Amino acid sequence: MNFNMMCRRRIVCIAMFLISMFVCPLLSWASESKQIEKGDILIIYSDGSDESTLTLVNDMVEVLTYQSFKVSYGTASECMENMNEFSYIICYDLTMYPKEFTSKLKKFEDNAGHLFFVGNQLLKDYLDHTQRSEAYDLIHRTTGKIRYTFDGSTDWTGIVKEDYYLFLKAIGYQNGSLRVSEKNNYLCAREGTLTHLPVTDLSNPLVKAIFIKEVAQWKWPFNGSPNIFPQYIVIDKVYPYEDPQKLMEVVTILVKGKTPFVISVMPIYVNGNYPAMTRFCEILRYAQANGGSVIINAPIDQMNPFDKDVMLDYLAQALKIYNKQGVYPLALEVPGNWLFSEDTIEVMRHFKTIFTSGEDGYLKQSIRNTNEVYKDGHQWIGSSIALDDFGTSYVSAYSTAVPISLNADKAEIIKQVNACRSSFIPLKSLWDMDHSYWLEKDLMTYQNQSLVLNGKKKDLNFIPSVYTEKFNYQRNVLQRFSKDLTTQNRMLIYMVGITSLVFLFFIFVARYNNRRNYFFGHREDDHDK
Repeated sequence: MNFNMMCRRRIVCIAMFLISMFVCPLLSWASESKQIEKGDILIIYSDGSDESTLTLVNDMVEVLTYQSFKVSYGTASECMENMNEFSYIICYDLTMYPKEFTSKLKKFEDNAGHLFFVGNQLLKDYLDHTQRSEAYDLIHRTTGKIRYTFDGSTDWTGIVKEDYYLFLKAIGYQNGSLRVSEKNNYLCAREGTLTHLPVTDLSNPLVKAIFIKEVAQWKWPFNGSPNIFPQYIVIDKVYPYEDPQKLMEVVTILVKGKTPFVISVMPIYVNGNYPAMTRFCEILRYAQANGGSVIINAPIDQMNPFDKDVMLDYLAQALKIYNKQGVYPLALEVPGNWLFSEDTIEVMRHFKTIFTSGEDGYLKQSIRNTNEVYKDGHQWIGSSIALDDFGTSYVSAYSTAVPISLNADKAEIIKQVNACRSSFIPLKSLWDMDHSYWLEKDLMTYQNQSLVLNGKKKDLNFIPSVYTEKFNYQRNVLQRFSKDLTTQNRMLIYMVGITSLVFLFFIFVARYNNRRNYFFGHREDDHDK
């Protein structure tokens, strides 16, 4: 009896083990597939992709977010069962995928779904699978030269490399050229619901700019070209105690040229009433009243882990200091990778208008498979893709910011401003848009040319500051001692310098007299003899 019981238990355990082996992977795969939310565009990339591929996919998601598209993304295995929930799919450099993936793509195409192939291998496999091998040409060369013209600009050229190149034979739309083996082919083409871009290196600024423009055209539901979005000149990352004269010179150039501009100021948390800060804010108020606008840069984040409450508290302190000086930032500037973390998305949720810089903060991605930040409906102004030394935007698919550094020479700044003025992409003022932000104790709204902070309308006219002759710095004993010591050290340096000069003067006089006595004295002695 005991033996039979033991056998039954073993059989039950083996059965449970086998069930778990088959069922658990299915449950795990099902949980992964549920993460793919329905949206405007689905981006599919290779199974087992490395970090460099994921970085490029994130770049794609970022620029599509700026274009107000809700984007979902994942590997071929993750997305395969969700494709029919979308009307537009981008297949990015797909080389590893399940066997049944091409069959799923065919069903998607048969349902009038739009496919955008970035790369060559999947398109070749897909056309072969659907018995359309005669619909393309293959060129087994690795190097190609691209040529592309953005609206209103000259041709841009660059060198690209792929394992090989595929080109569709019958095409209804094409743009740009890709020269391989002394033959010009299209750079981007469309036939029916299939669109093809043969190059995949989105780390190349020119390829990235081309991809952005072609996707905007691909998603445009009407005839003609998509809407043109403006660009913004941004005097970027200006610190409160930077050279005020240099800032005033740049502001004067822009004001005299009647050019709209933005100043991105760094946050400050203490000493907001110091004379140096008052002078700095006086320039900001002058800019604010003469076509310029101010935004605030997010505090530099070196927290591990990131604490959104601390970040919001620092932002509130900085904004309060600027507001007391009559400066009213309209938007928040953040690193680009803030779009992919739940905590930073929570911080951005407090601001309607968001600028992104071309930098990444000290942050790890915590959002997968969808651009979660899309749900908050921000007004996005993304960093421009610099194709030349001026950083002028050539992409009109979304609003862009052209950064200007105060560390650059004045002549270079003037050239950069003039390049933006002459660009086919128009310049725009932030004052032409509505803005808002809310923090724990503060609410700012700007609409209909009226800025209201905590229920009170603010005067944006420029009023010069009144400076006290003897400002009370309220220093403690240690600070007073440090200041006195600094003053004494400065006086000591002056005295040492003066003493050294006097000492050198006497050495020079002494050497002159010695030399005079030596040479001229010998001559007089010889004459006496």
